[in-house]
Amino acid sequence: MQEQGRIYSRKERLKLCYMVMQDVNHQLFTESVLDEICLSMRTEDRAKAEAVLAEMDLLPYRERHPMGLSGGQKQRVAVASAIASERPLIVFDEPTSGLDLFHMRQVAEVVNRITEQGRTAVVVTHDPEFILRCCKFVIHMEHGKIQESYSLCEPEGRERLLRFFSERDGIGGKMKLHASGEDYLEAVLVLQKEKGHGALRGCVQAP
Repeated sequence: MQEQGRIYSRKERLKLCYMVMQDVNHQLFTESVLDEICLSMRTEDRAKAEAVLAEMDLLPYRERHPMGLSGGQKQRVAVASAIASERPLIVFDEPTSGLDLFHMRQVAEVVNRITEQGRTAVVVTHDPEFILRCCKFVIHMEHGKIQESYSLCEPEGRERLLRFFSERDGIGGKMKLHASGEDYLEAVLVLQKEKGHGALRGCVQAP
């Protein structure tokens, strides 16, 4: 990863980045949801952690063990931890996995707020509706190589994205709003910083 020509070491990247894994069971460690959020903070602030939980509709579960939650709730705990970390670059690997429509839209709003704060979000996803709700730029990767990249800020870019998913699904001009199948797009969707300059840039290949 580099910013304005500077290459960051692995140790530096760990300090700058936070990742929400596709299988969040691998990143939930504590005895309570509230402790999980506090663990991601550089300086523990339980009041702030509770505010983040409230934002994600998780405050009633703050004393619950994370592994006792549903899949969608676990996913939101991981997203809440990413918010609380305040890292300048957050990587979301399939963040809508296991979420219903309401909470998918909620996570999309969270991603938008992250970039409005001047941070960078990298989203790996196969969900075209989620892409259109919170992503500004697409980097399409296959087999570890960039195939194309384009902005979603103009109608042409959005049409290009929808056409890609329509052609891949073999459904003509109609489009599925759910992800399935191994032949889906391996994509990295990058939200550039909306404030300041020298946005951090990174690439992550979808599994």
